Amino acid sequence: MSVKQDKETLEWGEIYAKEPKVKVKLAADPLNPEDGVVPVCLNGYNYFVKRGTTVELPKTVAEILAGAGYLA
Repeated sequence: MSVKQDKETLEWGEIYAKEPKVKVKLAADPLNPEDGVVPVCLNGYNYFVKRGTTVELPKTVAEILAGAGYLA
């Protein structure tokens, strides 16, 4: 990863940190019971969302999870 990419990733992280937060809880995956974390990568910034635990995420991250079918 180049220095430019690192800087851009950090800038995106700052943008997401300022977004309104949404509480979400991802259910366990019955087909993959040992799959305890769902990764979300957004403009190079990574979130690792633990299943079965209520967490606060930036609204954009929650929208991605909803669009992918992880939220009811």
